[in-house]
Amino acid sequence: MIRKFFFAALFASAWDLLPAQTLSVTPSVIQMGEIAFKSKNRVELTCVNRSDKPLVIRDIRTDCTCTKPSWPKSPLMPGDSVRVAVTLTPTDRGAFYKTIRFVTVPASDPAPQAVLRGKVY
Repeated sequence: MIRKFFFAALFASAWDLLPAQTLSVTPSVIQMGEIAFKSKNRVELTCVNRSDKPLVIRDIRTDCTCTKPSWPKSPLMPGDSVRVAVTLTPTDRGAFYKTIRFVTVPASDPAPQAVLRGKVY
């Protein structure tokens, strides 16, 4: 019995040490519809710092080189929001599903992300 209690307490204390998701990204899914091949398509995401500490978006990772994000590199204070511009210039025709992942300091778990969906004609 004591052994079960010990492991439960150990697991609970380790759970508290895990980073929480501190950055929210909206919209999380962007339906872009049909877009032209090699056209520049710009969308904006809103990111909000939901923590009680300053946060920095260190990197934004995308699935391919056809998706280019740009964002302010300054710290995001608690409760503040920032706009992230993402430009998609498709290099292939057909349906697409592009994931945009945010790397933050301090880290968020799970890592915030957004998805661009649509079709290139």
